[in-house]
Amino acid sequence: MQNQGRVILTSAGFFNPKIMDLVLSLLNHPEEKRVAIITTAAENKQNNKYSILAREQFRKAGFTEVDFIDLETDGSGTVSNYDIIYVCGGNTFKLLRFSRETKFRDAVCLLLKKGGIYLGVSAGSLVAGPSVKIAGEIAADKNVDNITDFSGMNIVNEIIFPHYEPQFEEEIGNFEKSNKVNVIRLTNNQSLLVEKGKVLLIE
Repeated sequence: MQNQGRVILTSAGFFNPKIMDLVLSLLNHPEEKRVAIITTAAENKQNNKYSILAREQFRKAGFTEVDFIDLETDGSGTVSNYDIIYVCGGNTFKLLRFSRETKFRDAVCLLLKKGGIYLGVSAGSLVAGPSVKIAGEIAADKNVDNITDFSGMNIVNEIIFPHYEPQFEEEIGNFEKSNKVNVIRLTNNQSLLVEKGKVLLIE
């Protein structure tokens, strides 16, 4: 799928300061932009330390309107009204479930058509791709809802493995062979920018 917006896939959000620099280079006047932090996957949601940290990082960078949204309780109806959707990490399968139930993909696509930014963190990056199957097989998340359809939102073509370390290489290689896919390994310091069909690694 190609769109007018930008998709940034990360393992650990703004762990690498260059990722915030990238966001600021893509959007002028952060004080005029609205940010939605999707907390659905995170343990304790808006009270999760990483959710709180992300909000602080956005505010420090000059964004004044930064809201927490939980798809499970809030739905996705207002999400496309924002300029940036930042999707927290946590349980991939929980996030996938509520993304489907709330038609989150539709809201994301609308935001991207308007030139907005989707920024995924770990699980938030995995669900953006065509499949989350790898999340249940390597350094596995608990499949809390016994999901058997591993299709992601498919807003990008890339399957990523977040928090990559060399110890996972053999398992990832076997996964690629058995599923006939290519997996992009992302360390906590790296991110992918997907824009107009082009993929750029930031590190």
